Amino acid sequence: MTRIMHRSLTAAAGALTLLAALTACAAPSADRGTDGGIATLETAAPTPTDATDPLVAKYGEPVRLRLDMSDKEEADAWKPRDRCLADHTSAEQGTPGNDGGDDVSANAGGDPAKAAEAEALCQRVAPLPPWELDAQNPDALRFAQRVVDCLHERGVREVEITEPDAFGQINLAFGGEANDATSISLGMQYVDACMVSASDGSAE
Repeated sequence: MTRIMHRSLTAAAGALTLLAALTACAAPSADRGTDGGIATLETAAPTPTDATDPLVAKYGEPVRLRLDMSDKEEADAWKPRDRCLADHTSAEQGTPGNDGGDDVSANAGGDPAKAAEAEALCQRVAPLPPWELDAQNPDALRFAQRVVDCLHERGVREVEITEPDAFGQINLAFGGEANDATSISLGMQYVDACMVSASDGSAE
């Protein structure tokens, strides 16, 4: 999202504030006491603002996934998003796999438009990707390439790094255009071990 900084408006507002302050100091005060005391300028306390996202306040702060999470820990991390989707759609939503590939519009009985709207809304409480595979991490592609190199060493011929998914996570695709069964099988078998070896640098 593009941030637009209204510098000229801010500067003008600052100048007006300064002018008002100088005018107030120069004007005679009706509150001067007979003992020579000077009345102080009192300003109203700033109105407190609630910076908490209402969605986050209701469903909880999103957590960051870890490569070493158990299946239960990962399922728990997705629960806030699942509850949010369930509250905003008529159909029960499932927990996506590592590729975040569930299609909320495909749920039986659901309105695709409402499902897409709920998905966009509930994105704010979805867990963050593992940092090693987060597209915001400048080293994520390098990490993914180490995983690919490790898989190649274990006989996975067809594996490629994919574009970040809807949750901002870089993933791996096995099998290639020909759907090579051996690559898919070996890839699923060794991907976790290669993630671990890439994390500690032993795959380099």
